[in-house]
Amino acid sequence: MKETETHIPKHALRLLRWFCPSHLYEEIEGDLIQKFNTYVKNFGQKKAKRKLRWNVIRFCRPGILLRNKFSSQHSQIPMFKNYFVTSLRHIRKSKINFAFKLGGLSLAIFSFLAIAIYVSYQLSFDQHHYECDRLYRVNSERRENGELEKYGIAPLAVGPILKQYLPEVETFTRTRYANNTYLRYEGKAVDCGGLIHADTSFFHVLTFQFISGNANALKHPNAIVLTKTKALQLFGDTNALEKIITINNEKQTYQVTAVIEDPTHSFLGFEAITLNRDEAEFSLSSVVSPVEFLDESSTLFVRLKQPITSQLESKVELLLERFIKKSDRIETGFALSFQPIKDVYLGPQLKAEFAAKGSSIYVYAFSVLAVLLLIVAAVNYINLSIADFSSRSKETGVRKVLGARKYQLITQVVLEAILFSVLSFLIALLMLYIFFPQVMQLLDSNLRFSMLFNNKSLIGILVGIGALVFLSAWIPARQFALSSITQNLKSKGNGYNAFVSQALMFTQFSISAICIACTIVAGQQVSFIHKKDLGIDRNNLLVFSLPEDFSVNKMITLKQKLKEVVGVTAVSNSSFRISGGYWKDWYYVESKDGIKNIELYEVFSDDELFSTLGIKLLEGRTFDSGIPSDSGAAFVINETAARALGWDNPIGKKIYTHPEEKGKWDGTVVGVVADINISPVYEKIHPLVMRLPWQNNYPDYFVYVRYQGDEKTIIDNIGKKYKEVNPGYPFAFRFVDELYNHEHQKENKAFSSLQFSTLIIVVVSMLGIFSMAAFISIKRMNEFGIRKVLGASIQQIATLHLGYFLKLAMIANLVALPLSYLLIKEWLDTFAYRVGLAYYPFLLVALASFVLVIIAGGYSAWKAGRMNPVDVIKIQ
Repeated sequence: MKETETHIPKHALRLLRWFCPSHLYEEIEGDLIQKFNTYVKNFGQKKAKRKLRWNVIRFCRPGILLRNKFSSQHSQIPMFKNYFVTSLRHIRKSKINFAFKLGGLSLAIFSFLAIAIYVSYQLSFDQHHYECDRLYRVNSERRENGELEKYGIAPLAVGPILKQYLPEVETFTRTRYANNTYLRYEGKAVDCGGLIHADTSFFHVLTFQFISGNANALKHPNAIVLTKTKALQLFGDTNALEKIITINNEKQTYQVTAVIEDPTHSFLGFEAITLNRDEAEFSLSSVVSPVEFLDESSTLFVRLKQPITSQLESKVELLLERFIKKSDRIETGFALSFQPIKDVYLGPQLKAEFAAKGSSIYVYAFSVLAVLLLIVAAVNYINLSIADFSSRSKETGVRKVLGARKYQLITQVVLEAILFSVLSFLIALLMLYIFFPQVMQLLDSNLRFSMLFNNKSLIGILVGIGALVFLSAWIPARQFALSSITQNLKSKGNGYNAFVSQALMFTQFSISAICIACTIVAGQQVSFIHKKDLGIDRNNLLVFSLPEDFSVNKMITLKQKLKEVVGVTAVSNSSFRISGGYWKDWYYVESKDGIKNIELYEVFSDDELFSTLGIKLLEGRTFDSGIPSDSGAAFVINETAARALGWDNPIGKKIYTHPEEKGKWDGTVVGVVADINISPVYEKIHPLVMRLPWQNNYPDYFVYVRYQGDEKTIIDNIGKKYKEVNPGYPFAFRFVDELYNHEHQKENKAFSSLQFSTLIIVVVSMLGIFSMAAFISIKRMNEFGIRKVLGASIQQIATLHLGYFLKLAMIANLVALPLSYLLIKEWLDTFAYRVGLAYYPFLLVALASFVLVIIAGGYSAWKAGRMNPVDVIKIQ
């Protein structure tokens, strides 16, 4: 090559090659290079390069362009037809390989689509509100027993204060939840577990879809807004607008001013909304006292004129000083914070947060699981394709001899990958449509098949399937195109790359090991949750709540009538419900340093609660209805409280509360009971004090009934007695065991989904191992034949063949199991009570990996051991 040719602008020639028809390129390129050399001699390299670039640009004229396009279209259409026919011909020859490829991809894509719907649904919560980027929930903090606790509520007066003093606040609204309410219409009563009181601005701040009525619906003084489901329960198919209803047995009536769609994409799980009439002052006492803080707070939403900034947060701090001194706020730990509304659903669980909550951990876990499914499916497809190349090696060599270019061979592989992906996607889509009720039951009952076609789902699906096609086509295409003609014609594996194969198998083994390990430990934790000793006997125990207007006399009558039911062994009422949490208040307790003020969780109950729930007494006694002074002077604490208060001998220790009512609640500890865990296992058991209720004022409206015998008959009779005492109210009960398990449904569903996905990953991986084992056995058949001639047994050859995969599995486990340990530990750390991480689940995973290898590769190993060495060596 001449020296001047080395300085030719390569980008200009690349442009020419792309633009110019192939039958003209060589001649035109030669002329341009000759002219370039002449220009270099006459004008120098710099000017010669400019001339060459200009000549290339001049050549790119419409006439040449049209000739290039028409000839390309004319030649490529038959070429694509040939690709398609070749693929179909090969599918007919390799039906098993085709079935394995299609089955693996279909199963993985089916799971991927289901997860895509679930993840997009979880991420869609509260994204529908108008200008949701400027919409925030105002949270608060306060110090309790030396620790800062975060709440999802703020004092009632905070909203008006922010609106009045901060111009950045555009508008606000507050909501408060009501307990144990029933809606009544013409003698019909329906339970309304989600009644909230809201400001008139509620629908101007938060966006919900109206079926009838409009955003001004709450401006009517006695307005009530219903969801579609609740309106159907009350009125059927008739128009609900302007219907008059009542709440519980109140004399006040409410007029239906609007009906909205059920808020399935919002953490605000309400069924009806009425006007909020509560107001309160903002002062230090409303922050310090847990009773005042809870009673005089609400869920506060604000819309800002622009997204929050650090300057606004500083202004809020200065504003708080106008009402509470900075030193007092530091001492009490009181502070406000702004949480974007779209982050609430998947955000951390806060105290007094009346909201439906998801789990960001499980959303991320499901997303990673979807990616792993696609990776395993791609690896399986690649392994099957590589294993399949040995039968197509001569075909590839002949095509290369006849002039096939690399891009044509690559196009063949890519089109096959696209063909398999499209067919698998259609099969997976059909499977998802058929089995969608089961998917809903497994993941979330609010899922809809139409969610598959929303923007977030489609973007995720397109990215995922695109990545799957790319991974599935790239490595096989390189194997197909880069092998030499000699290798192809000699059928030596079509350029088989052992390192690539090992890397793919390692990836598959590692993913399988991680998923199996996570499934085993997750199963142990879920089993632990359901079998954990709560400190009560939760079997054959039901609980129901009473309306707020229920009286003490009715409670006494109800308990007497329930005890008359055959099969009922105990009845009690209390202020707490399993999974419902406790109240709390400030208490003054005796300590070695004198009287100490401490905030404790509290339970009001009658004297029969301990025997009804099966709470174990550790020291002293429980309440005695025959001792009148127990109503104010007797306290029972749990063992956690005894430890927290530093009492080695708690019986007789002084304890009292509400000093403003001197003498009414001055008493001593009469008993210590075992810890009872009524909250989910995420939370630790709290120091608890138990006392008798204020019988002269109101009853505690959760009723527990212990029974023994025919469940259906007993519950029917309990319902009859309930309606005798409380006519017009439906009897809505829950089994305590079911109620507790319901609190951990996220773990149940995540575990079931993980089981199913792990099963698919294992099945797909076994398909890949089976195919690669068969392929490698063919490649090593000559070696195996020689070994057999030299005296190797069937067992030795089979062991040698399987050893290749067992070594890979062992190395993959050495990498995957420590990673599994870290992932599992991080998940278990979210629980206050959890199983210990032992070594044997990980040994079980390693053993399972070896067993899977033996099952998947055993057939080809056995076949390799039984081959006739004479036939094999003759063929070679």
